[in-house]
Amino acid sequence: MQENLFKITEFAKIASTNRKTLQYYDEIGLFSPVYVAENGYRYYSLLQLDQLALIAVLRDLGLPLREIKQYQECGSAEELGHLLETQSREIDRCMELLRHRKAMLTSVLDENRAFQQYGGKGFQVLEWEDMCFSRLLPEDRKPPFVVNYLTDGLQTGLFIGASEQFLYQKRTDGDICAPSGKYLCLYDLSAIAVLQWLTDTIETMNRYAAENGFQLDGGFYVEFNDITIAKNESHQLFPRMIRSRLLENR
Repeated sequence: MQENLFKITEFAKIASTNRKTLQYYDEIGLFSPVYVAENGYRYYSLLQLDQLALIAVLRDLGLPLREIKQYQECGSAEELGHLLETQSREIDRCMELLRHRKAMLTSVLDENRAFQQYGGKGFQVLEWEDMCFSRLLPEDRKPPFVVNYLTDGLQTGLFIGASEQFLYQKRTDGDICAPSGKYLCLYDLSAIAVLQWLTDTIETMNRYAAENGFQLDGGFYVEFNDITIAKNESHQLFPRMIRSRLLENR
């Protein structure tokens, strides 16, 4: 009988796998040898290659071993179809997650390149595209409040206008729009700042604009890495850039 069978190491080589995998599959009852000798040696048949190949395919599709075993025990094409449809939905979910991560990575890379290019070089006049965003911190959500990339997405910031201030988050479906055009920008801000510092920076920005013949629209966008608003209404800012749109060049 053993003349038509292969020991575990030989069979593993034929099947392009390893003996540890075959031993583990045997332990969990997923794929067992056709014969086990008195000395404990495992023997496999070439006719088992198709079964092992099916397991490999299902594993490559991402199915857990317990679900593959479940299918093998019932041998139902309907069960296999259910497992594959479930896995297809899981792959769609993972692909969407990867697309989100890729978009996030691209945005971080672009932001970091801009920071490297313009950081520490004073005021810069730069072109910006339309930016849609939504307000953060609704009326029923009181401090303490934390905004960061993981919980609230990229390019969160603080808008400071003549009549209002609000936190914002960049969103393609946002109901507020910062129009495209030329903006006066300042990168490389202080690591930690309070509201007084922000007020002083805006005053400096307005003074710089006036001295150089620029007219700002009065709205200031402060984008940051993280912001914490404590109960005592003190602010910890970790800004990257402040900008204001140029209305015209006198």
